[in-house]
Amino acid sequence: MYKVMIVDDNMTNLIMAKKILEEIYEVVPVSAGKTALEFLHDMPDPPDIILLDVDMPDVNGFYVLSEMKNDPRLIDVRVIFLTAQDDPTTEVEGYFLGAVDYIHKPYTTALLRKRLEVHVQSIETERKLKKVNENLSNTLKEKVHNIVELEYAMVEMFSSLMGSRSHMIAEHSERVQKYMELFLTQIIKTGRFNITEEDKELLVFASKLHDMGKICMTDRCIADMVDLSLQEKEFNHAHTIMGAEACKKVTNAITNSKFLLYVYNLCRYHHERWDGKGYPDHIMTTDIPMEARILTIVNSYDNFRFNNDGGEPLTHREAVKRIALWSGTHYDPEFVELFLTCADLFEHAADKD
Repeated sequence: MYKVMIVDDNMTNLIMAKKILEEIYEVVPVSAGKTALEFLHDMPDPPDIILLDVDMPDVNGFYVLSEMKNDPRLIDVRVIFLTAQDDPTTEVEGYFLGAVDYIHKPYTTALLRKRLEVHVQSIETERKLKKVNENLSNTLKEKVHNIVELEYAMVEMFSSLMGSRSHMIAEHSERVQKYMELFLTQIIKTGRFNITEEDKELLVFASKLHDMGKICMTDRCIADMVDLSLQEKEFNHAHTIMGAEACKKVTNAITNSKFLLYVYNLCRYHHERWDGKGYPDHIMTTDIPMEARILTIVNSYDNFRFNNDGGEPLTHREAVKRIALWSGTHYDPEFVELFLTCADLFEHAADKD
């Protein structure tokens, strides 16, 4: 049963309105504005509708409504003004304050009941829509949760495959993921780039798969980066395309996934260069997706420290110096500048491994 509060200092009007409505609604009669505010403050469940007299001796209806709008519990309660005045200015003021309707005195039983019925039906519709929206929201959250679980499961699945194929690749991917989280944290702190915490979480997980195309490489290509023939080097470069194409097949089944878009971009473009001399597509500068421009720096840092294309691994200082030297050729200068400000974090993270 809907609860209706009637606030009117005229006892005759108050009693009459109560008798008209009490068979249909739970009625709370109040004879003064201050008393109404006290009741509203103390009531565990506010009324659904308030019939509020405009002209009262202690505080008028406008004051009562203004005070209600300052209380989050009462802000959505529907207020219908009762008035004997026939002044458009008064009505405009009431609507401006947030009233939903005006009923002029004297009113008939049929009129009062009908006007209340209209507003109750409106409340009923709003509540049904709210329930539908809540159900839709819960369904969407469940679907999103399931998709996220699937995405993370895919990361672990490919990581496991890479680990079985090559411990070196698996360990490299683990470190790159760690570096990516460190670097993105610093990038977000600058506020200069449109990267959110949600983007960061997705990119950190996606970065672990940047080399998943290497699952398709020969043992020789994986184990020996020095004495490869030109054909073998070209085949090794194709790991970027193979990883991206594998990801693309999944996106055909799961559309509109930002995570899979990140995986695709990181797989395909992490060996592109700022000057356009990278591979596989030879794109340059900001045509390279931003996430790939970020990854290529941390990916190179780890390669310099632990592999160095089959050569002698570099120290942290040497790796940082080379990245700084290749700013504007291999790497985005803006991200290199940021990397140099937090390079010590990478040294400590690498030392832990």
